Amino acid sequence: MVLSAAIALLITAITTPVVIAVMRRLAVVDTVTERSSHLVPTYRGGGVAIALGLFAGMLVPIVNPDVDAPADLFTVVVAASLFGLLGLAEDTHGVAALRRLGLQMVAAAVTIAAWVVVAQPDLPVATIPLAACAALVWIAGFTNAFNFMDGINGISSAQTLLTGVAFAIIGHRSGLDFLTYGGAMAAGVALGFGPYNFPRARIFLGDVGSYALGALIAVLALLAVGHGVRPDAVVAPLLVYLADTSCTLLRRVRSGQVWYAPHRGHVYQLLTVAGWSHTRATLVVSSVTVATTSLGLVIYSADVAVRVAADIVAILLVRGYLLLPRHVARGQQQPRAGATAPGRHRAAKVGGRNEPLHNTPAV
Repeated sequence: MVLSAAIALLITAITTPVVIAVMRRLAVVDTVTERSSHLVPTYRGGGVAIALGLFAGMLVPIVNPDVDAPADLFTVVVAASLFGLLGLAEDTHGVAALRRLGLQMVAAAVTIAAWVVVAQPDLPVATIPLAACAALVWIAGFTNAFNFMDGINGISSAQTLLTGVAFAIIGHRSGLDFLTYGGAMAAGVALGFGPYNFPRARIFLGDVGSYALGALIAVLALLAVGHGVRPDAVVAPLLVYLADTSCTLLRRVRSGQVWYAPHRGHVYQLLTVAGWSHTRATLVVSSVTVATTSLGLVIYSADVAVRVAADIVAILLVRGYLLLPRHVARGQQQPRAGATAPGRHRAAKVGGRNEPLHNTPAV
């Protein structure tokens, strides 16, 4: 496990500068638009390095005869590869929103088919349709949520690191090698890429990175639940991403807005619009995720009473996060004399550090 994570970290760290040079040559740049607050165009597509790190780290458990995980890991590789390629196409050429959604569904369907054929050839045929539909929605849905949330420096690297560590611990405690190695590799690539994206962004993950990581985490979570891990323990590290995305999209739909159009309505975005630095917003998101992840590890083996209590605390923490922009806005209703007004002027102040507000929705 440690070797696999170390290889993933090393390959990602070594190849990221190469990817930056390639993206510079190909002019794959996230430009400044009226919907963004970053003032400096920044290269995207850093997820290519993450994909290379994942594939390199994946070789360790695949060639190790003592690891009982090749079939499940094959499913993870298929998902990360297909979604990563789709993201790369979006980064380099652009793909229309509805076509993207259709291709995501195809990628999710192929992933599910690969799992059934390779890992579950004896699965009763009658159970496949319903399970496949649920898995399809989950994989495509969470991958999109991950992409939507990849909007400020370091936020998705931190999310991947925390989720990876949690999954590796749960996998080790439950004897699920695929979850142990998959989580360790996720943490490894996050550590390898993080310094290039936080606190100052030399390159963004891009859709190739957010799609690959989102699909990786989604499939690991799905397989973990399928192998008997408690769902609330698995979902705990993902609560902030799921809640922020779900509530934001619901709010946009209810207000009659085009839900898949680029916007600045996520909680973390509202915080940066209010004047928070990207570092501060990322640390808040990560702090809440650390708390919910810790509760998830408690939930994994706790009795019913403790499990319910931990679930309630996790929900309350996430609710507090969702309400944070409202509290920040109230505190700014009576600004001090001479204080800097929030918004674009504040963004200009941090622009020298290239703190982008980057949101390229998947659908």
